[in-house]
Amino acid sequence: MCSLNGSLGNSTNCSHVDEPLFHDIIQNRSVQAVFCMLYTVIFVLGIFGNVLVCYVVGRNKAMQTVTNFFITNLALSDILLCTLAVPFTPLYSFVGQWIFGPVLCHLVAYAQGTSVYISTLTLTSIAVDRFFVIIYPFQPRMRMSTCTAIIVFIWLFSLLATLPYGIFMSHNNKGIDSDFFYCEEDWTENYRKAFGAFTAMAQFVLPFFIITFCYVRVSLKLNDRAKCKPGAKNSRREEIDRERKRRTNRMLIAMVTVFGVSWLPLNMVNLINDVNESTGDWPYYNLCFFMVHAIAMSSTCYNPFLYAWLNENFRKEFKQVLPCFERPTPVNGNQCGPNTASMALTSGHRKSLGGSQKKNRGTTNTMTTDAKEEQVACNGDSSVQEEVPFKASYSKTDDQVCLHLEEGEEEQLAANGHDTPVDLEQLRLPVDAHLLDREAQNLQKPGDFI
Repeated sequence: MCSLNGSLGNSTNCSHVDEPLFHDIIQNRSVQAVFCMLYTVIFVLGIFGNVLVCYVVGRNKAMQTVTNFFITNLALSDILLCTLAVPFTPLYSFVGQWIFGPVLCHLVAYAQGTSVYISTLTLTSIAVDRFFVIIYPFQPRMRMSTCTAIIVFIWLFSLLATLPYGIFMSHNNKGIDSDFFYCEEDWTENYRKAFGAFTAMAQFVLPFFIITFCYVRVSLKLNDRAKCKPGAKNSRREEIDRERKRRTNRMLIAMVTVFGVSWLPLNMVNLINDVNESTGDWPYYNLCFFMVHAIAMSSTCYNPFLYAWLNENFRKEFKQVLPCFERPTPVNGNQCGPNTASMALTSGHRKSLGGSQKKNRGTTNTMTTDAKEEQVACNGDSSVQEEVPFKASYSKTDDQVCLHLEEGEEEQLAANGHDTPVDLEQLRLPVDAHLLDREAQNLQKPGDFI
């Protein structure tokens, strides 16, 4: 029977034996029909979601930010996975031979392995970017040129790391039947095991630990920020903050869990097959491989939701492109209205939420609208409306003035990374301690927002 090799290139190592093919449960027509439907759903959802992500970023220059470029790169790699890994791997096994010719034998395995690397390394880059935005908010943000360089490095490293798939694939008939061809790896056992171990470490183990570390630190930082936040809260505000924090933590946990659950089973099967090649002769090996392979490929459907749909700006663009996702506007009086309870202080410069900078002469005090709290209470959305300015609180010891990020702003950064209307460069402007003293006299209690 034919047994699939567990490599990330999804190549096949078929050996001809006298055992009938129907002993392999994957050759059962009903089982094949189930997997065909499953792969079809993955293909349609993956292509639709990721093409939509690329489209909304390409059509709107305001969406072309550092984080969105990473998300677009992730979408491109997922499109490659859907195009190459989803259809070719099951077709090869179900047909029982490679019918796509020698060129695709080398190209498909190479492109599959490359797209997997690009996907996981991009997820790692997104996690690291959010880590630095939250943990070190006063450091300069990543520039677009740096983001582009990282993406280019990801592609080059992925192409080089999976190059053996393009070189050591063999399109042959094993001397059995001139019309019956296989596509399999053709190198020594030691090289195959070493390459499998390297792939598992570079493609899964290291990215998984980095992603987990970054999001755990971000979650702990948000919790510490809530405990140290100045000023008293009423019970309603505390409940809103707790719910927002729970929602953010659930999202971070989901990102780590989806990555681990999607790719751990496939990597375990790959390692077992590399260590013991005879595992391919187990009666249920092919069934097991296709189950874990389908789970890994399903990540192409989850990524657009976790990294794009949960992003406020992406969601707005999706609703413009697909009006069916737009919620009907309430007609009663329970709409979220403005709240003018907070004061915004602008010193020397004021940056609009769209990222443009307006220079003002002197120092300006401005009373602004704060609809954030009611927005959270009304629709559960913790993001900041475009007309709501960035807010910070301050504390003063002797002549030292410290500005503090407002809790919701940090959580928004954790959710959206650089793709957020909050501009931390505003905090790098000089702060006049005497001006803050004068403003503090107008505040009703310590810890009010300025």
